[in-house]
Amino acid sequence: MAAAVADSGRPDSAARAATLLRIGREGADTYLPAMLVEEDSALHRWGDDRVRRPLRVAVVREPVRGFLETYVANVTWAVTRWNAVGLPVYLQEVADTTGADIVVRWADRLDSNRAGRADVAWRRQGPITHVRITLGTHTPDGRQVLPSQMVALALHELGHALGLGHSPVAADALHPETSALDLTTRDRRTAVLLYSIPPGSLK
Repeated sequence: MAAAVADSGRPDSAARAATLLRIGREGADTYLPAMLVEEDSALHRWGDDRVRRPLRVAVVREPVRGFLETYVANVTWAVTRWNAVGLPVYLQEVADTTGADIVVRWADRLDSNRAGRADVAWRRQGPITHVRITLGTHTPDGRQVLPSQMVALALHELGHALGLGHSPVAADALHPETSALDLTTRDRRTAVLLYSIPPGSLK
């Protein structure tokens, strides 16, 4: 993930201690503790001000080699699965990138050993401000991405767009090498817990 940092501030020491205590108490069936390790004790999610305004997701149709219209439907399905979790934020697909909070674009192949990437920008105190998702139409070794694989990619990268980090459990949609075609109970619990605590650094 890539972060653009602006503004400053973080929870006070008492609030940080209370949040860590809550994660320790409620996070056993989530991968939030693993996220804290991965993100140097910082949590990022969309701010509470977005409860009243849907997160606008623009899926761009581009003349990229290997692009299939089915891929757009795969992303739409992933959006519905995340919306079904019951988070205080809601993903709404829009036709135009102007003003979009999350923009999904396509690439023939990514410049790394992966087929999807989410570049997430956030303010220093934790709230996410913008996300750019890039999905490859081909795997790193050059094979066409199957629609089922695109479902897994979309679930994974949209999870990052909501603020989730990687899970160490292979079955989860947020595992680095996921093949999950739906969210697991652990994915859902992690997202719900993330959105019930304040974002920011817990150091």
